[in-house]
Amino acid sequence: MRDQIDIKLATSPNDISAVSNLAAGISSLASTLDKNDDAARHTLLLKARTLVQALETPGETMIKHTWAQPGVAAGLISGVDTGLWTIMAKHVDEPQKVNDLADSLDMEPLLLVPELTSDWGWLSGSVAQGAVRSSFTNSRDITMGATLLIPQTIPLQMAYGNEQNCFEYLRSIGYGQQVNNHMGGYRQGRLPWIHPSIYPVETTILAGADTSPDTTLIVDVAGGLGHDISEFQRMYPNHPGKFVLQDLPVVIADAEKTIDPRIECMGHDFLAEQPIKGARAYFMHSIMHDWPDNVCQNILERLAEAMKPGYSKLLIFDCVIPRTGAYWENTAGDTLMMTQLCALERTEENWYDLIERSGLGLRIVKIWRCNQSDVENLIECEPV
Repeated sequence: MRDQIDIKLATSPNDISAVSNLAAGISSLASTLDKNDDAARHTLLLKARTLVQALETPGETMIKHTWAQPGVAAGLISGVDTGLWTIMAKHVDEPQKVNDLADSLDMEPLLLVPELTSDWGWLSGSVAQGAVRSSFTNSRDITMGATLLIPQTIPLQMAYGNEQNCFEYLRSIGYGQQVNNHMGGYRQGRLPWIHPSIYPVETTILAGADTSPDTTLIVDVAGGLGHDISEFQRMYPNHPGKFVLQDLPVVIADAEKTIDPRIECMGHDFLAEQPIKGARAYFMHSIMHDWPDNVCQNILERLAEAMKPGYSKLLIFDCVIPRTGAYWENTAGDTLMMTQLCALERTEENWYDLIERSGLGLRIVKIWRCNQSDVENLIECEPV
């Protein structure tokens, strides 16, 4: 078999014929790029990645995935653990010498060389930030262990030898706060779902809403530390009604330390009866992809029971995978959901099966597409 494989298959560029057109497209986009146009920036980024893939050989792709990416992850995470990025972030605009950094960290200079030879000083400020820092340590301590054991161990319970679900396990090992930080930080730099270019909040939520002060405008279901509902409050400060943030009591205890006191915090399990009846909107961000269909149906049923026909909306901000050409973040997320939670990232057909064809009394009004990579989209639903 070995003699039948042509070595050129591993040493030839993947798609050399596409290089000329890709390079021309990149040049054209770059010549008119506006630093404030994030959609154009993202289009250019995708083309640049496609150009790299076309030029890359299968052998180089193998080395990238088996050598380079594990090495990059190791360097970034060790920089988090040692405090290197935090020190570098304080002097990001100044030359920084390995020996000086090593002295500050009481480390042997040679140990810092792998992290610093990649010229990551520009990244240090971002990695030093809490949400990004938590994402790296979560990856090392949770995600990698379960994911790299595919297919021998699915799900996470088998990989780590426990019977708890993912969220229970994370809290039991002291990672609850880090997960909340990660959930608040992974969308940094992307437009929020309430931006007018994505979802017309003024006409779909605010217009026609009950203006009585004791009514509820938005219930953020399993909203973690309240990143989304806080952003809504900042963007639409003159909103009618109340905001309610719901999550398990242990999460709400953390949220109450930092959230605006005008936002009501409520301990609640979304598998139990929804205590807020007839709100204008019930919102869930990246919740449904954490659970298999049977659990999601229970969650949706509790919400449908609380909604007021002709008035209430259910807004699900989650991944909607296209049938072809799925973005790499979607497919990577699908693997994570499978290994960590026995769940999945859903296609549009999956969402219609879950919401409309499960007999829950809900229908999809529209799927509002984001302007960037379609990693997440807003699924607007209402009771029938």
